[in-house]
Amino acid sequence: MQKLQSLTVLRAVAATTVIFFHIMSPTAHTFGEFGVDIFFVISGFVIALVLDNPKLTTQRFLADRIARIVPLYWVLTLSVFVGALIAPELLNSTTADFVNLLKSLFFIPYRKESGQIFPMLFVGWTLNYEMLFYVVTAVSLMLLRRHRLLFTSALILAIFCTAKAWNSRDVFTAFYSNQRLFEFPLGFMAYQLWKFGIPIKPPLAGCMAVAAYGWMAYINWHDLSNAPLLYYGLPAFVLIGSTLNLESAMGSGPLTRAAIFIGNASYAIYLSHPYCVEAARKLLPDAIEGFDPTAPLGVVLTMIVATAMGAALYQFVDWPLHRHARRLLHAVPDIRLRRSRTAGASDTDTGAQEEPAGDLPVNEDAN
Repeated sequence: MQKLQSLTVLRAVAATTVIFFHIMSPTAHTFGEFGVDIFFVISGFVIALVLDNPKLTTQRFLADRIARIVPLYWVLTLSVFVGALIAPELLNSTTADFVNLLKSLFFIPYRKESGQIFPMLFVGWTLNYEMLFYVVTAVSLMLLRRHRLLFTSALILAIFCTAKAWNSRDVFTAFYSNQRLFEFPLGFMAYQLWKFGIPIKPPLAGCMAVAAYGWMAYINWHDLSNAPLLYYGLPAFVLIGSTLNLESAMGSGPLTRAAIFIGNASYAIYLSHPYCVEAARKLLPDAIEGFDPTAPLGVVLTMIVATAMGAALYQFVDWPLHRHARRLLHAVPDIRLRRSRTAGASDTDTGAQEEPAGDLPVNEDAN
């Protein structure tokens, strides 16, 4: 699968944006929550790119998605569970509840003790949407290969409308009636525009990307949005479409290489950064007199610490786990299904293991 350095760099931007959001969250003003919207639209784009392989089977698709998302998420979720058992005073709203652990591991939304719909590893709420998206895509791949993007979008719309019509206060209604579900189909649209080649000159594309990011930051900073699809999803669509037109402008210097590495590590950075931020907030004041994590210098140092820790987690834990999981899942004999059977599919590398969104997924390591 074609590697798009521009989207990998954008994933690095999205990941560091979310870090900034959590560093500044104790203050009255911050921005960066929209980083997850960028990840969702990228995820839709990447999955559309993956599905363009006519030899892709449903089983291969799911194996690659599971291998990319599950191993690190399970390791960190189990770590939080163990932490809640051993030192519950270190966690704000997580207890060592075994049922909640199972729901977290299998991407089932539930309300935490705080009343919010978060799994044990709270940033994993985005993965609950991602896994729903993967399952819906797999159903489309199995049943209707020719118009799978349209069918996947229709299924997402059906889930959203069902949740809205449910008219109750349960978790299903609250979680699956979120407008962010439609950011995955926006990624499909971005892919179609890119595939059929609607070029934008790099100077204009750069201005559009900066304007889209600035718009989201302004809205988020002033807390003006209660419609994430309109205020974040559509600008994220513009941001991704314009960034793709900067592919030819991607250099090969050290700054670009560093940004690409951070983009590849963005999944590990995203999952681990809240705990790195909290550790820096508690430990750095002892090492640096007068340290304030929300001051300019404090923000920079905390972002460096969180990014570095996430990058190390990617290098030594996430990537090895991903490779082993993918090898293991690909060793499972193909289950031949009427709609997904394709000759030679087992010998075709879609490159999806390289991506997340989130795997982002192009090198898909979330968002």
